Amino acid sequence: MPDQALEWAAERKGICETEGLYQALAPCTVDPRIGVLFHNGRVLWGTSDLPERERSPLFLPHRKLPERKLPNAILLHHVYGDNYFHFFMYIMNKVWLVEQHGLPKSIPFLINEISANRPFFQQAQEMGAFFGRDILVQKRNEVVQVEEAYLSLPYFCRGNTMTWIADVFRKKAPQNTGKPVFTLRAGNAANGRMFRNQDDVSRLAENAGFELIDPATLTVREQADRFSQAPIIAGAHGAALTNLIFRAGAKTGVLELFSPAMGTPHYAMMAQLLEFEYHSAITENPRGRAFTASTEVNLDLLARQFDELISSMGL
Repeated sequence: MPDQALEWAAERKGICETEGLYQALAPCTVDPRIGVLFHNGRVLWGTSDLPERERSPLFLPHRKLPERKLPNAILLHHVYGDNYFHFFMYIMNKVWLVEQHGLPKSIPFLINEISANRPFFQQAQEMGAFFGRDILVQKRNEVVQVEEAYLSLPYFCRGNTMTWIADVFRKKAPQNTGKPVFTLRAGNAANGRMFRNQDDVSRLAENAGFELIDPATLTVREQADRFSQAPIIAGAHGAALTNLIFRAGAKTGVLELFSPAMGTPHYAMMAQLLEFEYHSAITENPRGRAFTASTEVNLDLLARQFDELISSMGL
């Protein structure tokens, strides 16, 4: 794995996570950016789902009269909630915890506008992923007061939670009725990280029996249906690999291609907890800034890894 992934793991080694569903004991205002709570105009640090990212809330508006008052709400705020991976692993796991505790259906979810406007969130809502609760949207600069605010703070990554989330979206249990999948990144991807030899990579993947899929062209339902049937999922480190969650409960091979200078171990963690066979490789010859650099894939190594996974999966 790249150094960034190893550093991420080292920093969190020995940290004990806590999980809980909390109710604020006094009326609070909710910051629209990061979901941190304020009481009487003063910030209550540590009340978001990522305390280490609680930076620059809108201090001044919390000292004014709130634009809207709610009797109660369950907060679904997440600072990166407009990202596909973070939606499943930080927002849907909040829904999981709420459902486990059986809060009354009359209590709505409150989420910020940036997250609510993402197509995958809207598609999830249409698919019934929020179990009939009303979804209230907080505008980008709107401060909302909630008389009874509920904070759902689950563990970040757990096998049974991911399996529950997968069942919310997929129509049936995973099967090996589809081809292995190699995920593609659109040429206009905002964060770059393209393979300069993508044509060669695609040709090699297709010759090995993989189907090339750009998940950005599919709805959430289509991604759940297609990836749940793929015995092997391979591709570049990025949100597309979130779809391995839909294989929960089935034997699965995973191959993740890292850029040399960036990446996190999140998909390796997911694969381990779902008991998948996980492989990874680091691409070569980066050009550009670390986070967005284009690279080249070692085709000989990729061919060997394809062969190993296809053999181990019995394909």
